[in-house]
Amino acid sequence: MAARRSIAFGESITGMLIDGIDDTPYVAATLHLQETTGVQIEVPYIDIPGTSQFDGTAQWFESEQPPRNLLLTSLEGDISLFDCDYSGHTVNYPRGVGLGKVMPSSLVLHRRDGDFDAPLKVKELRSHIDGLIEWTHFGAIKRTSDTDDKNLVKKVIIEVSSLNETTWRQGAANMRLGSDWNLNPAPNSVTVNETVSLTSSFEEPQSIGVHLEEHRKVAALLSFIFGCAIYFRRHDVRDPQFSGKTLSGRVVESPFYQLISRSTVKEHAKPGPPRAGLDRPLAEFKTLDSKGLEQWAREYDKWDRFIHPAISALNRPGAILENLVVNAAMSMEAAGSLLGQVSGEAVTCRGSGKPTTATYMYRCLIEAGWDWSAVCKSIAGLARAIANNYNTIKHFDRGRFPDPTETYLVSSITALIVRMLAMRVARSDQSAADLFDQPIAEFERLKGEFRANGLIVDDTGSFVTR
Repeated sequence: MAARRSIAFGESITGMLIDGIDDTPYVAATLHLQETTGVQIEVPYIDIPGTSQFDGTAQWFESEQPPRNLLLTSLEGDISLFDCDYSGHTVNYPRGVGLGKVMPSSLVLHRRDGDFDAPLKVKELRSHIDGLIEWTHFGAIKRTSDTDDKNLVKKVIIEVSSLNETTWRQGAANMRLGSDWNLNPAPNSVTVNETVSLTSSFEEPQSIGVHLEEHRKVAALLSFIFGCAIYFRRHDVRDPQFSGKTLSGRVVESPFYQLISRSTVKEHAKPGPPRAGLDRPLAEFKTLDSKGLEQWAREYDKWDRFIHPAISALNRPGAILENLVVNAAMSMEAAGSLLGQVSGEAVTCRGSGKPTTATYMYRCLIEAGWDWSAVCKSIAGLARAIANNYNTIKHFDRGRFPDPTETYLVSSITALIVRMLAMRVARSDQSAADLFDQPIAEFERLKGEFRANGLIVDDTGSFVTR
């Protein structure tokens, strides 16, 4: 039987659990993968003094300290479990039948060579992330055909290979976006699945957390590009410690093996992004390209107080409008501080010249580089409208919440602005005209919302009838 290559939600695998300690009896265990709890290992045992077979297992749960690493060996292959935590246990007295639960931080669908107790570190991590194939338009299928003198097709040749890739550096990591494929054979057909994955590699093996830190930077950028929640769908690792061998021990392959990480596993079952959203990226891949990806990663830590509240707003389409405004405006405040003074901002400052909330909004509107005249009489007025709405929501002494229609329009404006600012961070060397399609689809939608409500923002920051 071929070794298992993947595991999906709802599956259970039963096998024998090994703790890596010589002469310790193996114990039966069942691995469950659920959408709500992730990976959980259930271990039945007997908790009666003198039953030496289970003394060690009973101690795992009485002390609430199971071995840090474990190996589950089953009919379908070995599964390595790393950084295991106690997750509860129950014992039925006087019968002494117990059931303990363990939750690993990471799982790899293969046995690891080397030190059993060593923490998990790998040279390569590959992730499948929402939106990658739609953004890059990378493919793996090349089709050619032969025709006769009547232009009738006589032969079709389909070549499947990794056709496209781009690479860049993120600190010590080498990053790669590339096309992948896999075959699903059936009795009378073969289905080829095209995918695009993100891979990080280091000269020296690194923890999964270090790899994921680099992958999350790209996932965050995709949230800005598409304006919606972006999730990890699968991870795989490759490292010389995980290799395919013959019975004699000769290494015959070093492929990728599936990884389940506690930090991302619940994302795998999340609903996918709306199709319409993936068809309208704010900036094309060919425009940002590897230079934009590298600059985004380089600026990421500096701009984190801008990035994280904005991502929270974009990832919660069903959230209360006031919450969306607060998150996006918080990001704009941070961005305005980072951007510094811009021409014309004095009209939004206090008499002493000290910046106000409207000043930070003004800086963001200017930096976005767009013509906002379709929705406002002046950029200063629009900056005041955003600041007034944000501050009225945030401060209880401002009285009633703003008009819901105005809040809705402000939420649409701020969501677009933070997305545009993220693109400018990634490609600060390009103008808005070069970065965004003319006319930008999202801006056309925003103008339509203002027209539908018959409103425009005046110089004072008030929403008035057109």
